[in-house]
Amino acid sequence: MPVPRPVTSRAAHALPPDEARQDDALAGTACYAPAMLPPPAALERTCKGLALLDAILCEDWQYRLFSFNAAWSADGGERMASMRNGQGDAWFIVFVGEHAFFKAFWHEHPPADPAAIFAGLPSVLEAQRQEPAFSMEDVTFGGWYDPAQGWTLRGDLAPFSEELAILSGSAEVAQAYVASYFEVALPLAPIEQLLRGAPLDAALVAQIAPDRSMESLQGDTDEIGYGPTRPATEILDL
Repeated sequence: MPVPRPVTSRAAHALPPDEARQDDALAGTACYAPAMLPPPAALERTCKGLALLDAILCEDWQYRLFSFNAAWSADGGERMASMRNGQGDAWFIVFVGEHAFFKAFWHEHPPADPAAIFAGLPSVLEAQRQEPAFSMEDVTFGGWYDPAQGWTLRGDLAPFSEELAILSGSAEVAQAYVASYFEVALPLAPIEQLLRGAPLDAALVAQIAPDRSMESLQGDTDEIGYGPTRPATEILDL
């Protein structure tokens, strides 16, 4: 049985050795690695797919791990992905144009200094560091994506290693997650389709959860910003 999670409020490139040593001294527990996370466009697509996969499998939002809010800001310029496991562990990713902000906390690991983790944060992402919903005083690992420099990630990577695997967009990893968390054995094909942002229709939903309808998912697809969707009437006309 999934562990319920609390409902909260709203809405890399490797550095040269000399620069890495300089930033290590600044951040204390700095960690730099190339391609640790995909570029924001691919990462956002994966996050939407994971959120929709959870929504199809679990009608009750509080029992889902992954969520996505396509209207995190009123003007629609910020989109927020998150994972909360109900046991004190969580991560948040905010997509802002070509930039992205990332913050994670694992409750069984010592917290890092937020000022050190986010030293050098681009000004376009500064509002995210002040976001109360992210509990910025509790951070284990975090950073940002700048289109000119790629990912800058710092902190204790160890507890986040499994999350990196599922955020890579691997359908096999997502399939294993579903089997472990929801105790459901799903075929690989529908998971692959969601993670690559394929159009959602009744046939695809039925492969994941035969008892769910497109109508019952409308609120979720709107919140996630997942599209396009294909209504049953259009499918029948094909």
